[in-house]
Amino acid sequence: MRINPDYLVTFSAVAELGSVSKAAEFLHLSQPAVSGQLRALSDVMGAPLYTRHSRGVALTPDGLELLPLAQAIARNIRRVGDLAHQNRNHLKKQVRLGVSWTLATRAVHLATRFSGDALKVSLRSDHTPRLIQMVADGELDATLVVDASHALPDGLEARRFLSEDLRLIVPGGHRLAESGYVNLDVLHGETVLWPMRESSVRRRAVKLLQASGVTPQRELELGSFLALKSALVEGLGVALLPRSMVSLEIADGHLHSLGLEANDITLGYHVVSAPVTMLPSAVREVLEHLRRESVSAVTST
Repeated sequence: MRINPDYLVTFSAVAELGSVSKAAEFLHLSQPAVSGQLRALSDVMGAPLYTRHSRGVALTPDGLELLPLAQAIARNIRRVGDLAHQNRNHLKKQVRLGVSWTLATRAVHLATRFSGDALKVSLRSDHTPRLIQMVADGELDATLVVDASHALPDGLEARRFLSEDLRLIVPGGHRLAESGYVNLDVLHGETVLWPMRESSVRRRAVKLLQASGVTPQRELELGSFLALKSALVEGLGVALLPRSMVSLEIADGHLHSLGLEANDITLGYHVVSAPVTMLPSAVREVLEHLRRESVSAVTST
């Protein structure tokens, strides 16, 4: 049985906005037209998909089951429209790439590489759950995240492109600066600097300390990674970070990176997007370049 995709787009909008009137305004349709499409979709599905209440609509169990499939259809139709608009107007193709704060430096290289006349990469930094939701909503084409352990919306998948270990980062002149590897016990007498609570890196590091029974002498929450790096350089404490986040400061001799004698210190870096076969060619090109760069980085280390 063929189902009109417009019905699914309309159903998705009503479910996400929680209101027939808001969906009608968003879709530039009349309220009777939206209600008619919803009735037609319910008839085809053979079950009520929503109920009305004083504040709008609520989905039935059948509606909740249909919603992720309808959202995937709506997302892909929007992508087709964007592609058609680009082709008709001979616009530069643009890939909207999300990036967690941890991977910002790596993503900058991608944006620099794809800044020519034919293809441009635009970046959006945020916390991992928000970035994944933006991909699901069609606001981003793909996102780079750390440890994609979150439950992914239907239609999305996570593919690892690189791994990196957590390291102990200390300022130049620190008593441990010349150590190759250290045990977590050395943190008992240290001030540990933390990024924002939402950081995947922080969550992993906190878990690591808790499992080891290590309690730092003092802890400072600094919010942003920029503030964290500044505090490290100024000698205000130490931090548990992947080396790539402070590679420039290490190269300049301001910071030192020490290996950790501990288990479960490896971070997985993932691309979250629709399956590769469903991605536009421009997105596939950018992600393939990322994969090749990552393979090259592993080979050269």
